[in-house]
Amino acid sequence: MRYEDGSPYAYTPGIGVPQGVQAINVGWLERQEEFPRGEVPTEFVHALAVMCRDNSTNRMRGWQGCTLPHPEGKPPYPVVVDVDGTEVTLGSAEIRLLARDGRWLIAPNLVLHYVAAHGYLPPREFIEAVTARRAIPEPPSGMPRF
Repeated sequence: MRYEDGSPYAYTPGIGVPQGVQAINVGWLERQEEFPRGEVPTEFVHALAVMCRDNSTNRMRGWQGCTLPHPEGKPPYPVVVDVDGTEVTLGSAEIRLLARDGRWLIAPNLVLHYVAAHGYLPPREFIEAVTARRAIPEPPSGMPRF
């Protein structure tokens, strides 16, 4: 799935996003599409890894593989990373963060791989929200998902 950074969230609208909340896409990348590249702070990468481990939400069945080119050959499937000694499989959930202005920033948890392996440079507000660890918690089991 490819959604432009900053575009209205559209992957699973109405699931887990309350009425009236402005939610936007971040990091929904796809092969053959250009995306911003650049260096990110080390503390951001670690905070993003922890978010993917501890705050993945809106889980799906199965895994989305990385469709971006991998110079070393075939991309890993599923993408598995080590986060402080815990194995985390990416590509089956989202991370949701609160921007300073109240908007929700929603990214696939595969965004960690895009940053670490492909040099993806997320928007500044996403980097700030991740570094501040402003995760939006998933509603408890049995609670309505909005």
